[in-house]
Amino acid sequence: MATTKGQRLQFDLDDDDLKLFCEEADEQIELLDASLVQLEGDPDPDLVQQIFRAAHTLKGSSATIGHKKMANLTHAMETVLDAVRQGRKSANAEMVDALLAGLDALRELAREVVTRVDSGIATAALEADLLATLEADDPDTQSLPSAPAGAGYQFSDASVQAALAEMGQGSSCYFVEVSISPDCQLPSIRCFQVLQELDALGTTLQTWPDRDVVEAGAGEFALTAALLSRQSDEQLQAAVEVVMDVGAVHVRSVPAEALGQPMTAHRVPAAAAAPGKAQLAVVESAAPGTDGGKAPKKAAAQSVRIDVERLDGLMNLVGELVIDRTRLQQIRDQLSAVLKDANLTELTENFEETTSHLARVTDELQEQIMRSRMLPVRSVLTRLPRLVRDVATKCGKKVELLTAGEETELDRSVIEEISDPLVHILRNAVDHGIETPEERRAAGKPETGTVTVTAWNQETYIYLSVKDDGKGIDTRTLRAKVVEKGLMSRDAAEAATEEQAIQWIFMAGLSTAKTISDVSGRGVGMDIVRTNIERLNGSIMLQSTPGKGSEVIIQLPLTLATTKALMVVANSTVYAIPLVSVTEALADHEADIHSVNGLKTLRLRQRLLPMIDLANALGDSRPRSIEAGCFVVAARHGERQVAFTVDRLLGEQDVVVKSLGDLVGNRKGLTGATILGDGSLGLIVDTASLVSEQAMLATA
Repeated sequence: MATTKGQRLQFDLDDDDLKLFCEEADEQIELLDASLVQLEGDPDPDLVQQIFRAAHTLKGSSATIGHKKMANLTHAMETVLDAVRQGRKSANAEMVDALLAGLDALRELAREVVTRVDSGIATAALEADLLATLEADDPDTQSLPSAPAGAGYQFSDASVQAALAEMGQGSSCYFVEVSISPDCQLPSIRCFQVLQELDALGTTLQTWPDRDVVEAGAGEFALTAALLSRQSDEQLQAAVEVVMDVGAVHVRSVPAEALGQPMTAHRVPAAAAAPGKAQLAVVESAAPGTDGGKAPKKAAAQSVRIDVERLDGLMNLVGELVIDRTRLQQIRDQLSAVLKDANLTELTENFEETTSHLARVTDELQEQIMRSRMLPVRSVLTRLPRLVRDVATKCGKKVELLTAGEETELDRSVIEEISDPLVHILRNAVDHGIETPEERRAAGKPETGTVTVTAWNQETYIYLSVKDDGKGIDTRTLRAKVVEKGLMSRDAAEAATEEQAIQWIFMAGLSTAKTISDVSGRGVGMDIVRTNIERLNGSIMLQSTPGKGSEVIIQLPLTLATTKALMVVANSTVYAIPLVSVTEALADHEADIHSVNGLKTLRLRQRLLPMIDLANALGDSRPRSIEAGCFVVAARHGERQVAFTVDRLLGEQDVVVKSLGDLVGNRKGLTGATILGDGSLGLIVDTASLVSEQAMLATA
């Protein structure tokens, strides 16, 4: 069969529709990715219903734009999921594997809508694999009883009473006859899909053959149903025609007075559906009971999608407003000092009141804009179950992932940055931490290991913990590895404490994996994780207990747009040192300063901190101006500490982080800039790089 890869594709949507389709598809695919791996075992019925609706929504939207491959594949996934929902099938590993393979294909098919280029994915094989999970271990199917000839369809008394009650409230009663194409290989499944579509569009009163026959997989090439719905007959027909292998559909309205009379069959031909019909939209029903009564419509009206660029623009404007507020407050202070002796008390008070009100409103506006940028960390955690399942399968292990704190919120910019480090840590936990089932049995542990990811807020930081109940870190192996790779002498390795040895995990190029695979063993991972987290003004801590497991804790600021900083002056330049890294600030005459090997050192709480001239460390080689005094700022990053010498302390301040720009580029020791109250520029210090550089010099 010739491949279609690379061919140009056309879809029935404009630019606005494209944006909506991509947003909805991404949302539903993310939901499926997060939820499918939870199907194995005894899944929660609400979860199954949620997954089923996600597949149903994807099918409808893809059919609307004419993406037949995507619509057909989601049809097959929906059929399998509905079998689980109805309790006719249990979700085993084979079924979940097939669903996940279909999900991977859906991602590529959704991308085709943007690129308009065929990815070459053959969905027929995936559909067959999905439907085969329903046929496996099924009892022999029985043929569908032939449709009665002539006046053979009689409504039951219960159906008549239910129809009359609903018709009095605005619903209509329809008689729907469907024929399946004679060349269909799985007619019973197609009949069930048709029944599923009807259930989604209204209330199915009665079917011929009976519903239990269809749901048992004994349907053949025809299905007739009495349906109550608020949709039109055209909408019903269009929705049913989307089902693959449907030959023809006939929908007719049944008036109330005809409900008690036998219905004459309309013999629909088993011909192919009219061209283009499969591209019609699936209309979601507004009738009660179509989704178990659990779809909260009110919640949808309380939120709206906002383009990320608009949020960034608003944040930039608020940042400018914060800068102007600071400048206005400084002007107020200057005016108050000048006019305090003049007879302008009322004017001064009014000005102070106005600036105070502006400051309060600006703070509230800044907070609201920041909150609009906040997203639940759930958007990161939902991607992890699939990752854990895939890595555990490759490693031959049994692992259960538990998550907590999914509603903890943080800035979207932090969410974008945290995903990759979290993936590295989780892969390490499964590959290095959790033992094989045999090893766990020998250690008296359950065969299935547990990895727990927890998120929580504390003050202006978010914490993420990845904890496993595995074997912990073998420090003996670590000591041997650092010596083997020439990273440390044997004597130094043996003299290190257990706590120090555990931190060697973050050394570049160090790996304890016995073999190189696509999961681990190349010595790339935890050192990159620490570098990326430190670049975000965050920190990472590692704890481990042999035989019981390990825990990695990440600390990150809630947002990267603003930060609290200690403002200092060094050689006439104003610098902002992130407050998260500052431990203490004191005048030099109060500091306990010593000279060790010719280097100035600060003794602070029984620790010796190397003293660094901040201006020199940042490359400022200008002649120094004469200052009246000198101050020392003790700063830390992780377990390492230094003491910066500066000329003056200006106090704490909320600063808006601005990029240094392409013309300046990345500068050693700086992460950005900010605008000060007098309109001048202040530079934000990269404490992590300066502390790390000093540590490297100390060990050189």
